[in-house]
Amino acid sequence: MLASSRPKLRTLNSPLPTTSDADLEAKKSRNELKREAKRAVKWGMDLASFSAPQIKRILRVASLDQVVFEAVMLVKRLGPDVREGRRRQFNYIGKLLRDVDPELMDRLVKATKDSDYKELQALTGLGSDDPEDDDEDGLVESESEENQEESNWHDEQVTRWFDGLISKDIEITNEIYSVQGVEFDRQELRKLVRRVHITQEMKAENEEEEKKIETATVGAKKALTRFLRGLTKRIPYEY
Repeated sequence: MLASSRPKLRTLNSPLPTTSDADLEAKKSRNELKREAKRAVKWGMDLASFSAPQIKRILRVASLDQVVFEAVMLVKRLGPDVREGRRRQFNYIGKLLRDVDPELMDRLVKATKDSDYKELQALTGLGSDDPEDDDEDGLVESESEENQEESNWHDEQVTRWFDGLISKDIEITNEIYSVQGVEFDRQELRKLVRRVHITQEMKAENEEEEKKIETATVGAKKALTRFLRGLTKRIPYEY
């Protein structure tokens, strides 16, 4: 007798077709990565709400380097109207934080929010009842080092802003004009930037004119640098 060519029916107890274990693992991994990325971005937002000494303490205990501190301080200086810039910066900070110990980071953030000095003391291993005192006493860095660091920050900020304005970098330009908490003459800043651009575009027909243009360019650049330096010095280093 020939075997029936009809397809066999699945019995009630037969297992349903399922996605392969590899696919499930891949999906699980993708979901985990998304959750970890969101958590890291949230940490960045939390850090940006703290003061500079608080941020430094958290980063030190979590064994994170200076680049994270600089990234957080940058996003703190961006105004709320620079939404796209803030979003990109928080995503960048999130990438820097993805490898941190999640339990430690959660505890540090929560303890800082709650001003839980006992918990912070346990996490940092410091002996003071108030961790803020430890920073002030120089356990993190001496006063002279702090002053030098602040001076370096102002110099770097002036250079970065100057170069960004002259090269017409939209993101840096928006960052400057969106600085919060400090009053400054935005119209005067625009004039100074335009003056530099005009002198750079001038053409000399002879050596004498070339010297005049060079002098005008140097003067315009000095005026812009002086304005930017005055602005950065009015922005608190912990801003």
